[in-house]
Amino acid sequence: MNEKDICRIVVEKLEKEHDLTDMAIKLWFDNLSLERLTPDTAYFSTDNDLKKSIIESKYIDFLKEDLKDILGFDVNVVIISSEGNSFDAQIKEMEKKKETEQLKEVAEKLEAEDQTVNNPDFVRVYDEEESKKMSSKIFVSRSLPNYSPEYTFDNFVVGRSNDIAYNMAYSVAERPATVANPLFLYGSPGLGKTHLLYAITREIATRHPEFTIIYVKGEDFTNELIEALANKTSIMFREKYRNADVLLLDDIQFIAGKEAIQEEFFHTYEALFESGKQIILTSDRLPKDIKSLAERLRSRFEHGIIVDIQPPDLELRVAIFKRKAQAFGMNIPNDVLMYLGENIKDNIRQIEGALKKMRALAYIQNADICMEHAKTAVNDILTAKAAAITPDKIITYVSQKTGIAPEEIVGKRKTNEIAMARQVSIYLLRELTDMSYENVGKVFNRDHSTVVSAVKKIKEMMDKDSSFEAQIDDMVKDMRSIGD
Repeated sequence: MNEKDICRIVVEKLEKEHDLTDMAIKLWFDNLSLERLTPDTAYFSTDNDLKKSIIESKYIDFLKEDLKDILGFDVNVVIISSEGNSFDAQIKEMEKKKETEQLKEVAEKLEAEDQTVNNPDFVRVYDEEESKKMSSKIFVSRSLPNYSPEYTFDNFVVGRSNDIAYNMAYSVAERPATVANPLFLYGSPGLGKTHLLYAITREIATRHPEFTIIYVKGEDFTNELIEALANKTSIMFREKYRNADVLLLDDIQFIAGKEAIQEEFFHTYEALFESGKQIILTSDRLPKDIKSLAERLRSRFEHGIIVDIQPPDLELRVAIFKRKAQAFGMNIPNDVLMYLGENIKDNIRQIEGALKKMRALAYIQNADICMEHAKTAVNDILTAKAAAITPDKIITYVSQKTGIAPEEIVGKRKTNEIAMARQVSIYLLRELTDMSYENVGKVFNRDHSTVVSAVKKIKEMMDKDSSFEAQIDDMVKDMRSIGD
């Protein structure tokens, strides 16, 4: 019995056993066909969306019941309308989605098996066993990635692009507040700054169990201070930070342009520095390039040791792949490692993402890692990167930053707040994509001249207001980091 016979019998049973009228059969089932039958799913096709909707809402249970009678086992029923796209195209899309979901589920399962320690807002980083070895008070802010046992100096793969940063970080961990104070590390996202900061934290905690160590992101420092001011607990906030033996502050550029936050951080910095405490800062740029940073903070950062971390070269990328593959328990042939190193160049996070994707693929297929897995992982990363910045993502991002709904940003209303969010969105589209003025205008249902005017206005505001310029620059950097 083939699919055509099964479909005919199903329709007959609908009419005879479920009392469907001739009219109902003709209206909803005249063009129904069973296109594909798998061990767990029957895929039916119909010719328009209305029929699909009616069958799914009123008759799907009947179809399942009749198919069980015919086949002898339960199957899921999927109705596909060919009105908008062909059956084959929709099946491919569904299979791709199912594969993606399966890979995600497997990747999450495998990742959960890796040894990691969750770190909610300001808690001890280490697990109970390590805590027994270290009596240090270690606090880590909520926005930082989970602590991993991998984050040690021994596991940091050193090459020409990061050897100075590694050596300075290790020296500071060996002798806090004597070698470099402050130590200022800068580089693009995903190059290992977080790994080094966690490694410093762990090393100092081991050597100095009496120390209090705070590792915080600039955004969390800002939010915590705002909360302290609102709750009138600023004294506790100051005591916490100014009594630290080591302060590691990630993404210091976040406090630029925020006068009250910079003022508080300046006094915290001074208190720690004068007390001989170690300060370690990171940024995505040099102090002199952080716009709207208070001059007295800039000068103090520049009086310390400033070290950059460059993107890894081919040899280092391959070495990182090999080390991380070993940490994941993966055996990867050398030619596959070289292929990965040649094609994934941006940052270490992409290296980890590629390995996790390959591990999930191999797990699902119950196969050894091979070149096909690598090509799939690389293709996914490159495709995601190319498609990462879209009009929808930019508008959604601006909406989150401004509190203006996306439909308002692309709509017709012209309050000052909405107009500003719209102009910023237009500027970002021109800055971050290759879309023409005309095509940008289509996104906002506006003409070419309106787009030109919006871009010009944002540029003029940036020239006049350094704080606004810093905000726009940060938005550009945020959007460019999508997919990293």
